[in-house]
Amino acid sequence: MYPIKELLEGLEYKIFGDLNGITVHRFIDHSKQIQLGDVFVWESNNRTFVEEAIQRGANLVITQHYIPDCSVPQIVLPSDMFLLKDKIAYLTYKKYGQKIKTVGITGTNGKTTVASFIGQLLKQQQKSVCVIGTLGVYVNGEKLERQFRNNTTLPFYDFIQVVRYCYDHDVEYIVLEASSQGLLDNRLGSYPMDVAVFLNIGKDHLEFHGGMVPYKKSKELLIPLARKLVVNNNDEWCRSIAQKAYIPTIRFGNQKGNDVIFSNEKYLNEEVKYEYEVNGKETSVIMRNSGYHNGMNLAAALGAMLGLGLPCEMIYPVNLPAGRLQRVQNNKGIEVLIDYAHTPDALEACLSSITVYAKKNIFVVFGCGGNRDKQKRKWMGEVASKYATKAIITSDNPRNEEPEAIIAEIIQGIDPSKVMVEANRRNAIRLALATAQEGDVVLIAGKGHEKEQIIKEVVLPFSDLEVVQSYFDEGVITKNDPVA
Repeated sequence: MYPIKELLEGLEYKIFGDLNGITVHRFIDHSKQIQLGDVFVWESNNRTFVEEAIQRGANLVITQHYIPDCSVPQIVLPSDMFLLKDKIAYLTYKKYGQKIKTVGITGTNGKTTVASFIGQLLKQQQKSVCVIGTLGVYVNGEKLERQFRNNTTLPFYDFIQVVRYCYDHDVEYIVLEASSQGLLDNRLGSYPMDVAVFLNIGKDHLEFHGGMVPYKKSKELLIPLARKLVVNNNDEWCRSIAQKAYIPTIRFGNQKGNDVIFSNEKYLNEEVKYEYEVNGKETSVIMRNSGYHNGMNLAAALGAMLGLGLPCEMIYPVNLPAGRLQRVQNNKGIEVLIDYAHTPDALEACLSSITVYAKKNIFVVFGCGGNRDKQKRKWMGEVASKYATKAIITSDNPRNEEPEAIIAEIIQGIDPSKVMVEANRRNAIRLALATAQEGDVVLIAGKGHEKEQIIKEVVLPFSDLEVVQSYFDEGVITKNDPVA
């Protein structure tokens, strides 16, 4: 239960109605999630959702704008809705979160993989763990089937619900992805992080932030929440964070002097052995061929374990999460990989890792999202041209842009002799699979685990994995749908 007096202390507010007898157990900002006795938090002046929330059982409304003729008491915060999140975060941590260790992860690339690795390492030590991120909310490996919204960093009031759930179910650790947009939107409030992990900085979401400087600053909003930092000492931006943050810092990288040293990678048929030194002690982890970048991702996870005060000497094999260099078995003798890579750095990390072991040709299928940063399109084309035998350029959530216009910008960076164009993503995947021969590698990049394609304002069902599986199951794809 949240004490209303403590919640409102220091805020500018007005109370309309009688608060006597009202107890606060849950804050909800989505009317369809309201249950009897919940508090509905609403920043808009649209009363339609307020009425729905009251019908579903809300006993109090906290809002930025006064609502006339409201049938339940209301607290109006004309200018402090942002600060309200900080107060709720503080009270939630004080009441429910102090016994739960929390790790926040930010960076342009690798957040989902590092979160998954940390979750797996914790489970290896018999710890109860909740992992929150792009793939959803998982508790001890099982997806939590609740009405949480699909964001890399959960909306604030969803996050608070998860903390309460973890408290009620004796979860010991929370591992979460902290995106730049989520941090800028204050989706974590002032909720403390025992460890904050900084992976890297690259070019992404620049259309949202307006440039690299505000993009970096938004990610750095994680620093004040942290008690310890784990930083990638190979990355210039991460090094700068370590220099200006006056809290204990663990460094990982491939050079001597780091707390976690990624010392070597040995390829063993279809597996790779990653070797590390953690505070001077040697350890190693076996994974299937996953590339140097995932060796660094695992180094970040080991750094987080070190920050949590947990041992790192005995590590069992770990697996990549869904849609991250995910291999699709087939009887054609080609290696088919599906990956979420949608930035130049991520695409280069995938393709460069494939070149280490590829015996023959490398095909890559990818596009770029519409209504998103246009600068990276040519750069991604250049990366594909550098590593791939053939690049099949297609659509990836074109939204309100014309797919052909996006493709034209991508192919500016590609050697014309290497490029093929097929705007229909399903047909582009089919073309790559039909063209590849035994021993070739096909990388399908950009969407990974996603199961939707956004065209104009319409969200259509679409899964790269299902397209590949249907191709090999049926031998041929007969469905020629309008998915761009």
